[in-house]
Amino acid sequence: MVTSFRESPAKRVVRERWDTPLLMYLHREYGVRYRYMGFPGTALTDVRLWKDMLDEVVAFERPAPTGDPRGWITELRTNLMLLGVRSITYYGSFEEVVVLRRDLDGQAYNQDKIITLYNLDFCDEIGSRVPTPEGDRVWRFEALRTIVEDQSLCYRRGGEPAYFILLLTIRNQIGAKQIRSFLRPSGLLAETEAYRRSCERVRRLPQTGNLIGRHAWSLKAFLYNTLRNYFGTPNISALFFPLAKYAGTPVSRAVPSPMLHWMILCRFGEREDAGPKFFPQDYLAGVVSLETNGSGMRLSAEPGERPNPGQPLQVVDWFLANRPSSFDFGAPVKKH
Repeated sequence: MVTSFRESPAKRVVRERWDTPLLMYLHREYGVRYRYMGFPGTALTDVRLWKDMLDEVVAFERPAPTGDPRGWITELRTNLMLLGVRSITYYGSFEEVVVLRRDLDGQAYNQDKIITLYNLDFCDEIGSRVPTPEGDRVWRFEALRTIVEDQSLCYRRGGEPAYFILLLTIRNQIGAKQIRSFLRPSGLLAETEAYRRSCERVRRLPQTGNLIGRHAWSLKAFLYNTLRNYFGTPNISALFFPLAKYAGTPVSRAVPSPMLHWMILCRFGEREDAGPKFFPQDYLAGVVSLETNGSGMRLSAEPGERPNPGQPLQVVDWFLANRPSSFDFGAPVKKH
């Protein structure tokens, strides 16, 4: 059977040269282990690569578009069993299952423990809607609000661990009218609005059409603004890593798949804390975006980002240079 996810060479670079080194650093230096939730595909590429750092996998799989609709979910479950990884699987896209609280088989979706590693590939445009029995009424990105609420409830019940990592991948594609609506000044934080104005002076959003690959700055601004709002009420502080741009597997010869990938390190605050903090300060304008370059990453500034030729290109170097003092993982693992 054809695998449910075909990765591009650039996707492999992002996973192996950007995501993995940080996960391994935290695992090696502080003994961090991960409870993974995401869409690993039937090949389980992420899970196989990170297997020795994972305690459990919560996986989602959509119906196969041809042949037996249940072919992919059956193969996913078989491969997880053969790999010997403790797992929970749901039949349906991550967004649909999390928002509707059940999968396509009617299996209830529940979260009883903190997820320490989300690896979320959105199955459609971030600005599209999730089908529900009442119609397509729920924005796809609102699944992020739901997982933040679920995480907060688990933390308040148990208190540990205090950290989690969010890996978020979306298509660099959205309708012009829609993103203009999402970026209305009245709904933006002061930092986001200042960044939007700066970007518009260089690369203005068109009034109509479908934006594919040309206005990553607008999706960066929208998701940053959205996540900061979602993190505010549960009091979650966050370190936003540079946005990484890469070419995904084309939909067809005529339709490319420009992609955007974020890594965000999140920390729960206590009830008595004044409120969450977000790092680095002036993130939108002060941190230069990246894109894949052969076997590594290179700086690739979006409009509104200040040049910074000294910005580290290795993820652990960037983390150590920008790590807030409040993000403490405890005592380092003793080396023998």
